[in-house]
Amino acid sequence: MPQQRQGSGPPRPCLLVRLQPPRHRLPRRRLDLRPLRPNRSETEARVSLSKPIVAADLFCGAGGTSSGLVQAVENLGLSCHLTAVNHWPRAVETHALNHPAARHLCASLDSLNPRELFRADELDILWASPECTHHSRARGGKPMHDQSRATAWCVARWAEALRPGIVMIENVPEFQEWGPLGSDGKPLQSRKGDIFRAWVDSLRSMGYRVDWRELCAADFGDPTTRRRLFVQAVRGRRRIVWPEPTHTQDADLWNRPRWKSARDVIDWSHKGASIFDRKRPLAARTMDRIWEGLRRYGITPTLVCMEHGGRVLPIDAPVPTITTARAGAMAVVEPFVIEYYGTGGARPISEPLPTVTTHDRFALVEVDGKSHRLDIRFRMLTPAELAGAQGFPSGYKFTGTKAEQVKQIGNAVPCGLSRALVTAALTQNSGAATHYQTAA
Repeated sequence: MPQQRQGSGPPRPCLLVRLQPPRHRLPRRRLDLRPLRPNRSETEARVSLSKPIVAADLFCGAGGTSSGLVQAVENLGLSCHLTAVNHWPRAVETHALNHPAARHLCASLDSLNPRELFRADELDILWASPECTHHSRARGGKPMHDQSRATAWCVARWAEALRPGIVMIENVPEFQEWGPLGSDGKPLQSRKGDIFRAWVDSLRSMGYRVDWRELCAADFGDPTTRRRLFVQAVRGRRRIVWPEPTHTQDADLWNRPRWKSARDVIDWSHKGASIFDRKRPLAARTMDRIWEGLRRYGITPTLVCMEHGGRVLPIDAPVPTITTARAGAMAVVEPFVIEYYGTGGARPISEPLPTVTTHDRFALVEVDGKSHRLDIRFRMLTPAELAGAQGFPSGYKFTGTKAEQVKQIGNAVPCGLSRALVTAALTQNSGAATHYQTAA
């Protein structure tokens, strides 16, 4: 028996505790090898691709947007129930001629009640191209009109009434600067963009997510460098998806096709008239542009732009923005070689020279503009060529006079650009436009 230390008292009892495993073990997790179901949010993000797509094209014009939209829907193997609205009878005539299955309304948007045209939640896509003239810098500082600029509010009214899943708006880049006007009819620089931000906030207040970008039509297969602002608004589980460019100005690592050029849409069988045989000489500025083109690009066809200060472009470049000006304000200049031999005449440089003899038969071409040894043919681009630059399908028909046709074409949204935007929105895939273009 162990001895106790003095003052320590009696021994304390010991408590033995036996540690045992817990009665209830946590269950082991099994690896679920069943096939994954699609994410509900991703499924609901897409417009149902098992029913016809119901779309409305406001300010439809001649049908540039509608053509691209219908192409996008048909590429997905679906049908499109399209309603087209415009206040200009001539544009509605052209649209109806090329899209006979669509419902056409020749009326001002202010006079239409969208709830009488569509049921609740019936509309899938609402596209609008409000009037852009009084937003554009192309007015050259002329006074603007608030009533013309206010047509964008019609889009918000239609979106509030119908709540479509996808809303797309096209306009000039200056649309972002939409603000109040001063007493002189010119924008107040201190309030630049105020009304645009208020307009965007009105869409957001309806539950839409909104984003905008400037896009170049040449990046999506249209032979024009037209740049426009596009605004997208979506609601629900959908995402805003911007299409990836299908074409590129320069060669890249992805081996995308190069930009299409003006050469691709010009009808070379349509010959112009010699600038030296005209009864009424060309304007001095036009002649200066012709000589500038010859100096810069040599003996090759060139494009002469007659507006906004004028410029000369090579024929292998895309067509610049087509305006509503008379005859499109764009011409093609085609140099020829003069043959000095008997009844010899002008020959296009695209053809081989005739047999070379021991005598001088061909004029030496010196691009100095002082000699008639160079014959130059000049003509305006035709409406068919301008329509091709805007991406309209071959054989698209336009009604009205030549001036009216050019106006319709200049107002149109390039077809390839609208096709890419709608394809990306419906599939929720930014690269879908490239896939369907390649498949076509």
